[in-house]
Amino acid sequence: MSREPLPIAKDFPAPSEEAWRKLVDKDLKGKPFTSLQSPLEGGLSLQPLYTQRDAASTPPPEPPGVAPYVRGNHPLGHTEGGWLLCQEYREPDVARAAEALRVDLERGTQGVWLHLGERGIPVKDAADLARLLAHAPLERTPVYLEPASEPLAFAPFLLGAADQARVPRAALRGCLGIDPLSALAEAAPLVTRLRQEAPGLRALLVSTRPWADAGATAVHELAWAIATGVEALRGLERAGVPPEDTARSLQFALSVGGQFFPEIARLRAARLLWSKVVAASGGSPEAQAMALHARTASANKTQRDPWVNILRATAESFAAVVGGADSVSTAPFDEPLGAPDEGSRRLARNTQLILRDESSLNRVADPAGGSYYLERLTDELARAAWAELRRIESLGGMARAMAEGDVRRVLDETRAARDKAVRTRKLPIVGVSEFPHLGEAPVRREGPAPQATRVAAGFEGLRDASDRYLAAHGTRPLAFMANLGTVAEHTARATWIANVLAVGGIEGREHQGFADVEAAAALFAASGAPLAVISGPDALYPEWVPALAQALKARGARAVAVAGRPGEHEAAFRAAGVDLFLFAGADVFALLTSLHQQLGVA
Repeated sequence: MSREPLPIAKDFPAPSEEAWRKLVDKDLKGKPFTSLQSPLEGGLSLQPLYTQRDAASTPPPEPPGVAPYVRGNHPLGHTEGGWLLCQEYREPDVARAAEALRVDLERGTQGVWLHLGERGIPVKDAADLARLLAHAPLERTPVYLEPASEPLAFAPFLLGAADQARVPRAALRGCLGIDPLSALAEAAPLVTRLRQEAPGLRALLVSTRPWADAGATAVHELAWAIATGVEALRGLERAGVPPEDTARSLQFALSVGGQFFPEIARLRAARLLWSKVVAASGGSPEAQAMALHARTASANKTQRDPWVNILRATAESFAAVVGGADSVSTAPFDEPLGAPDEGSRRLARNTQLILRDESSLNRVADPAGGSYYLERLTDELARAAWAELRRIESLGGMARAMAEGDVRRVLDETRAARDKAVRTRKLPIVGVSEFPHLGEAPVRREGPAPQATRVAAGFEGLRDASDRYLAAHGTRPLAFMANLGTVAEHTARATWIANVLAVGGIEGREHQGFADVEAAAALFAASGAPLAVISGPDALYPEWVPALAQALKARGARAVAVAGRPGEHEAAFRAAGVDLFLFAGADVFALLTSLHQQLGVA
C-alpha cells in the first residue's frame, strides 16, 4: 500500500472570513449578526468565530514560566507531577475534621485548606489546631488557613503546631490567611519575619470567595482581587516592607464558575495583571509570579438534584487546571446541603486525580496557549478588569471602596441582573429551573453550608413549599393540562409547560381529545386539580379559550393559565377568567409564585 501523502487541501479553495460571513448572513434571514454573539457578565461578548486576525490584535504571550506569566508560572507546566490537589474543610467539629483530613491525605489529597471560626472549624487555640492537624505531616503537607474573622489570631496557632511537631519553620508551606484589608499594619512584622524564617509560608490571603458568593461578575472578582493586592503593596510599603517581600507573601484564591472558556481566560488574565502591578512596584520577575489557588464556585451549586453539581465541579476543576492554577480545590457535590460526607469528598478528590493521572493534564504546559479564542478573551478580560481596577483606584483604593459602599452597590446591581436572568430562565439551572425531577430522593446532610447567594435558592424555595404541601395533603399541587388540537400540534408546547410547572413543584396531568368545552370542563372537575392550563396551537385559542376558561372557573378552578404569549386577545381572555400566561422569556419565578398563592401552597 502506498504511503504517499494525500494533498487534499490543495484541491479546495482557501476559505475566507468574508465568504463565511456571507453564508451566515444568508442563514440568519434578516436577523442581525449580533444575535450570534453570547453576552458575558461584565460587558463582554463571545463572538461566533475567532480567527488569526484576532490573535494578531494582541501581542503573543511569553513562554510558560516567564513574566508576565500569562502561560503559567512554570516553564514545563505544573511542577512535581501536577498542580497541588487541595481539599477545603469547614466541618463544625475538630475531631471529625481531623479524621476527614486523615482519610483524604491517605487517599490522594496533597494540601488542606481550613475554614476557621464562624461557620467553619471551631479552632480556639494552638492545641485545637494541633489536634486538627495531627494526621497531616507538616513537612510535606501545605496548610492554608482562611479565618472568617480575627485574621491574626490563627497565625500563631499554625506556627505553634509546627513547633510542637518539631517541624522546622523553613519546611512549612501554605498560607496563614491574613486579610490585607483588615489587618495590614499589624501583619507587617509577621510578613518580615516569615520571609526569613518560613519563606514557603505566605502570610497574606486575597480570597475572592465573599465577593463571588455575593454575586460578583468574573470581571469584578478579578479586578477587586488585584485591587486588594495593590492595597497590600502600598500599605506594607508604608510600614517598611518592600514590595518584593509583600508580593512573595501574598496568596490569591479565586472562585471558578460555570463559564468554561472565560474562566480559563480569567485565570490567565489574573497572572498577567498581577505581574504588571508588581513590576510597576519595582518587584523582580520572580516576585511577579502570582501564587494562585482556584476553588470551584459555590453560588451556582444546587440543593435540588445536587448530583448535577458533580458535573459543574468537574468542568470548573478542568478550567482551573487548564488555566494554570497552582492549587485547586473541588467542592463536594453535597456542600450546599451541609457538611459533606466521606463519599462526596472522595468523588471531589477523584475528579482531580482523574484529570491528572488519566487525562494527563499535568503533562501539558498551558493547553490554552495559541487558541485565537482564548488569547483574545484573555486580553479582553484583562483590559476590562484593568478598567475596573482604575475605577477603584480613583475612589481611593479597595479599602475605601468597600467602606463607602461602592462594592456593595456593584454587588447589588450585578446580583439583580443575574436574578432577572435566572427568573426568566435565560440563565437556566439544570435540575432546578430546567428539567426538574419531582420524584427525586432527597439528599440530607448535617452541619453548616457555605453562605453563598446561590442563584437557585428562589426556585428551590418553591420546591420546598411543594414538599410541605405534599406532606400535608398527600399529593403535590396538581394542574389539569387541557391540550388542544392534535398531538403534533400541542406536544411541544405541552411538554414545555409540564417542565415549567414542575419547576414550581406542580405536577401536570395531561388530557386531550376533547369533543367540546363541556367535555373538557367535566374532565377537569373529575380530576380534582385546582389549576387548569390550556395549551395548544395559537390558531385554536380564539375559538376555545374564552368559553373553556369560563367553564373551568365555573367548575371550581382556582386559577386558569394559558400557554403562550397574551397577544391581541389578552383582554378578552382575561375577561373570560384567564389569570396568567406562561411563555418563554416571562418571569417564570413570579408566575409560579403567583400560582402558589392562588393554590394555597405555603
